[in-house]
Amino acid sequence: MYPPRLLILHIVEGAMSAEEVRRGPQDLQVDRVIYTTITLMSVLIVYDGWASLTFWGVVAVIVGPILCIFFGHVFGATLGTRVELGKPLSHRERRDVLVQESRYLLMVVPPSAILVVLRAAGMAYTQIIQVTVIVGTLSLGYWGAIAGLRARLTGWALAASIGYGLVLGGLILILQTLLRPGQGTLRQ
Repeated sequence: MYPPRLLILHIVEGAMSAEEVRRGPQDLQVDRVIYTTITLMSVLIVYDGWASLTFWGVVAVIVGPILCIFFGHVFGATLGTRVELGKPLSHRERRDVLVQESRYLLMVVPPSAILVVLRAAGMAYTQIIQVTVIVGTLSLGYWGAIAGLRARLTGWALAASIGYGLVLGGLILILQTLLRPGQGTLRQ
């Protein structure tokens, strides 16, 4: 399967079948990626102490929410599978759920990569987080495109799917502006 950044290019060039578009890379559930992105963006905009953190502290603030979401997905998927099968899960079935859900841990890579690269360039943590939130906004548009393509949308319907993701990300940016993290608005 194609890496996500090349997915749209291959679709446009006709290199992927309609079935490959619907399945996507490894049958990744777009909704879970979107939930994780929005949750991480929300944590990043509300946290108000970037200037006082060390590098590893910033990593912890990025990785922590993703780990919590991962544990929640494993727990929910395990219980859902147990209900669906009507019996306790075997060791193999529990492992299969863990393996299936573990791919969402890859969500930690983009914000961590942004952190490493921009910090190496000498950028302050507050600015790095702003860049990360903007990239998260753009990724919501990207995932809107993937969802639209999987649903076989074209034209204005596909544009609306992309636009919806971008508008949602924009609302999160507006929230960041209103809360003004790092400027003491959340402190007494």
